[in-house]
Amino acid sequence: MTGLTAAHHLRNHGCRVVVVEAGQRVGGQVSSRHLGCDVVDLGAEAVPLRDPGVSDLVAELGLADSMRHPTPGRTLLSSRRGVVEMPAGVTPIGPTKFLPTITSRILSPAGLLRAGLEPFTTRPHCEDVSVGQFISERFGDEVGRAIVDPLLGGIHAADLTTFSLAAAAPALGQTVRDGNSIVAGTLKRNASRIRHRRGHRGPRTPAAASWQNGLATLPKALAEGLTVYLNTRATGIRQVGHEWVVDVTGPRDIGAIAADEVIIATPARVAAALLSISCPDASDLLSQCESATVATLVARTDQLDHPIATAQTWFIGSTWSQLVRQVTNLATTWHIAEPTLRITMGRQGGTPIDDLSDDDLVAITVAELRRLGLAFDPRDYVVERHRGAMPQPAPGHRERMARLAATLDGTGLHVGGAGIDGAGVGTAIAAGRRLARQITSKEEK
Repeated sequence: MTGLTAAHHLRNHGCRVVVVEAGQRVGGQVSSRHLGCDVVDLGAEAVPLRDPGVSDLVAELGLADSMRHPTPGRTLLSSRRGVVEMPAGVTPIGPTKFLPTITSRILSPAGLLRAGLEPFTTRPHCEDVSVGQFISERFGDEVGRAIVDPLLGGIHAADLTTFSLAAAAPALGQTVRDGNSIVAGTLKRNASRIRHRRGHRGPRTPAAASWQNGLATLPKALAEGLTVYLNTRATGIRQVGHEWVVDVTGPRDIGAIAADEVIIATPARVAAALLSISCPDASDLLSQCESATVATLVARTDQLDHPIATAQTWFIGSTWSQLVRQVTNLATTWHIAEPTLRITMGRQGGTPIDDLSDDDLVAITVAELRRLGLAFDPRDYVVERHRGAMPQPAPGHRERMARLAATLDGTGLHVGGAGIDGAGVGTAIAAGRRLARQITSKEEK
């Protein structure tokens, strides 16, 4: 998505663009496939319309009128009390509303008491730390285990002990550096929002959207009119005179493509290999970027005897499962007629899934969910893996990526994508615009 967005903007600026795609389709982790007569998504599930520039791009591509939106529904959480409804205001970096968390009893009395001491346990962090270290110091281990781990793990397949706080919560940057209280700041912001909303009750932009033919509608629209070579893999980048030459292999026997500027929008480990000769310093920085293999199973099933039958999503933390992270009921979320579950598996430091066959992966997933109280028999299913594609930025990641940008500045080589900029369709769209501007700003000068 990062590369396609960059290519789209560059073409609109008058540049001649060639896209080299190693796979059989465009879109990266945006992947839509048929399950019977329905189209289901096995990568990203929706586009976040409130992220900067996303709605404008959707409108520019002529896709605004055909959007469909998920149905609001209950979110579930595995907890010390079993599967419960997610308290209002819970986020991947902790609660923003405290009364719902208290009344939910997902924290023990001791855990609540420890979390309430946050205004008195603050201290400045001038350097990036892990999410786990920060939450433990501020709120205690129980908040991390009960609240932060299920959401951050569910969304990013993250291990709290190694995932960068600056990458997970960039908006907290100044608060963390100054050592200010999150609890006090949240209460102040909530009071301000209440006053603001009293005078502004107009309609809000829907949070997310997809299309009848799946989220892959978006990358297909971005690719229209572009020169795209599918099943064509870049194997190296070298400089010849004032040009860059990208060596490729694929069915067209192109061999090499000469270009003034090259954007590498791949997993970080692939970018590191491509730059190993032409820019070894950049390659070294990229090789430090960790990633995890994740997979998605979408399965038809019979009627369910579980709270997820009438809910939208169920988050499962690593305390409860080292394999399954999240279960979504597509019937309640996207109006699919038959009972259909979307299950995401794989997490950093969790059960290895790289070497499992699809049948074995489905079998152990069904057994794991049965152990967690969800008994179902998949009647029909599709599986997709994203090997080493979910970024796991370690503390200091943003500083390393700033050094990467400085290393590549002025070379005509540009790197972006999930491993560099972070996961998510909205993040990819912003990264693509950033990469395109790096090139078009040169021409404007």
